[in-house]
Amino acid sequence: MLANTGTISFILYGIFILITVIAMLVAFYLIKKGTIEMEKLDKMIELFKYAIVSTAIATVTLVVADLFKEREQDVKELEYFDKYVDDVKNVDGIQERLQLSKYLSIVAPSGEMKKSWEKYYETVEMEYQEYLKLKAEEQKIDSIKNPTIEDIRKADSIKERRRMLEKPLSSVSVPAGKPTLYIQYCDIGKKTLMLEIQKKFDQNSWNVPGIERKSGGCDNSIRYFNDEDRDLANQANVLLNNKYNIRKINLRAPKGQIELWAEN
Repeated sequence: MLANTGTISFILYGIFILITVIAMLVAFYLIKKGTIEMEKLDKMIELFKYAIVSTAIATVTLVVADLFKEREQDVKELEYFDKYVDDVKNVDGIQERLQLSKYLSIVAPSGEMKKSWEKYYETVEMEYQEYLKLKAEEQKIDSIKNPTIEDIRKADSIKERRRMLEKPLSSVSVPAGKPTLYIQYCDIGKKTLMLEIQKKFDQNSWNVPGIERKSGGCDNSIRYFNDEDRDLANQANVLLNNKYNIRKINLRAPKGQIELWAEN
């Protein structure tokens, strides 16, 4: 509360009013009792008024000066925020975002902005711990030679959450209007073929951010997650000479995103 200049001004103003009222009451009490002479009382009141007014003016001057300093600090914080916010939004991956937010929480100018960066760093750190746990669980499932349907579904769910954490906060890294295809494959000998598929989709205005080798779950399918993306899955299958089955997966995923699970 005391960090707010307006609040401090209001409190000090109230204190001066209270002192003035108390002084008046004391003066009336002394006059009524006749304990001091009227001339001396008048001089005391004049001296007291002078002290109160002088102190009040000095205090208000200091508060106003502090208010301008506080405003200047706010402007600096906004300039600092504008300078680095795009870096935080567009940085690739949770680990890089963690390092950047840690740096910004340290070098940010003192004030509310610094506190905000510190809180953001704490949030990203928790997300990073979740990310490490998800990767460990995903690797554990991938090591299963004959995964069950439940294992595959769990792996899909973990993978989707992991990808969400890996994405930049801003969507500018993915060109607007481009559908997204993720490629998964199981046969290590098919890596070259998967790279060719990636290149083909890229040439046909698709966003293909990466290729992942899996230990199971590859069933020659193209998977979509939103009803309106069925047509995208069909378009992808046409580019692949209709070699794959189309499957709807009941998992949350961004619209315009599908997956290829290639066995051969």
